[in-house]
Amino acid sequence: MAGLASGIDRAFATLGLDPHRFAQAHPERAERLAFWLLGVAQTVGYGAFFYIFAALLLAWEEALPYGKGWLAFAFMCATLMAAVVSPFAGRMVDAGKGRWLLTGGMAIGTGALLVLAGSQSYAVFFLAWLGLGVAEGLCLYEPCFAFVTRTTHERARKGITRITLVAGFASTLAYPAGAFLAEALGWRGAVLYFAGAAVLIGLPAMFAGATMLECCPEDQETPERKAGDRAAFVAARARPEFWLILAAFSLIGLAYAMVVTHVMPILTDRGLSLGQAVLAASLFGPMQVAGRLAMMAAGHRVSGSTVAAMSFVGVTAAIAVLFFLVPSMPEAGFAFALLFGASFGVISILKPVVMAEILGRRGFGMIAGFMAVPFLIAGAVAPQAAALLWQMSGYDLALSVALGLATLALAALSLLILRERRAAAHRDE
Repeated sequence: MAGLASGIDRAFATLGLDPHRFAQAHPERAERLAFWLLGVAQTVGYGAFFYIFAALLLAWEEALPYGKGWLAFAFMCATLMAAVVSPFAGRMVDAGKGRWLLTGGMAIGTGALLVLAGSQSYAVFFLAWLGLGVAEGLCLYEPCFAFVTRTTHERARKGITRITLVAGFASTLAYPAGAFLAEALGWRGAVLYFAGAAVLIGLPAMFAGATMLECCPEDQETPERKAGDRAAFVAARARPEFWLILAAFSLIGLAYAMVVTHVMPILTDRGLSLGQAVLAASLFGPMQVAGRLAMMAAGHRVSGSTVAAMSFVGVTAAIAVLFFLVPSMPEAGFAFALLFGASFGVISILKPVVMAEILGRRGFGMIAGFMAVPFLIAGAVAPQAAALLWQMSGYDLALSVALGLATLALAALSLLILRERRAAAHRDE
C-alpha cells in the first residue's frame, strides 16, 4: 500500500498537483476540500464495491447458472470479509497510515472488479467478491470515519456529515448506471465501467483527500504513540460504556438491515400496491440526506448521544408503524419510509461521534475497528435471518423480532446516556 501511495504521490507531483503542500499552505481550505473529496471517493467506492451487487443481480441471474442463493452467499461472505479486516484497518489508522489504507483499499477493490469481470467459474466469482469485501473493510465508511475522527478531532462530526451528504447518493447513481450498462454492454462491460470509475475517480479523490488530512509529522507512528494507543484501547474495553455502545449500534444495525433488505416484499405483504411500495422505498435515500442536513444544522448544540437517542427512537417507532398501523392503514407506509430513512440516515454518522465523545480519540482506530466487526456481521446475516423468520411464520414474526432488537438497542443507548449523565454530575460536584 505504501508503494501505491508513493506512486500516486509522484503522479500528482508530475501534474503540478501536490495535496500535501496545499494542506500545509492552506490548512483550513484543504480540510474542507478533503471532506468533499472523500465524499466523492466514498460515493464511487460504495457504488462500485457494494451497491453493484443489487444493481447487477438481475443481469447475473439471467446470464450465470449459479442461482440467486449462491450469488447472495458470495455477497454475504464479502461483508463478513470486511468484518475480518476491520481490526487491521483500525490499527493502520492509529499508526498514521490512513492514506495508504484508504488508497490501497480502493486499489484492491478495482483489482477485484477486474477479476469479477473476467470470471468464468463460480470459484473465481466468489474470490472476486472476497476481494471486494477486503476493499470494503479497508476504505469504506468504517475505516474512513475512524481516519477522519483521528485526524480532525472535534471537527470530525462536521466532516463525516459532509462526506455522507455526498455518499448518500451512491445507490441513486449505482442502480440506474448498472441497469443501463448491463443492458448496453452486458454485465461484464458494466463491471469494467465500475472499475474504471474506481481507478479514474475514486482512487485519486481518496488519495488527495486523505493526504490533505494526514499531512503532518505528528500524524506518524512512534513507539510511544503506538503503546499509548494500545493502552487506550485496553482501557476503553474495560469500561461498560464500550460494550453498551457496541451492543446498541450492532442491534440497531441488525434491526435496520432485517427490514431494509426485505422492504419491498414487506410493504406489499402489509397491503401496499407494488407501485406504492416502490415509491415508499424510494424515499429512503432523500430522507437520509434530509436527516443529515438537519444534524448539520444543529451543529454542536446537541450532543451526539442525544441525537443518537432521537434516531434510535425514530427507527423503533418506524418499525412499530410498519408492524401495527400499515396493515389497516396502507398509506402509513409512507410515514414509515420518511421516519425510517431520516432516522437511520444519521446513525452511520453518529456511531464514531458517540464513540469519540464517550471513549475519547486516543486509540480510536483500534476501537472503531473492533466495534465494526459485530456491526458488519449483523448486516451480513440480517437478510438470511429475516428470510428464515419469514419462512417460519411470515413477515409478522420478522417485524416483531426487528422491533424487539430496536427496543433493546434503545435500552442499551439509554443506559449509556444515563451512566454518562451520572458521571458528569459526579464530576461537577
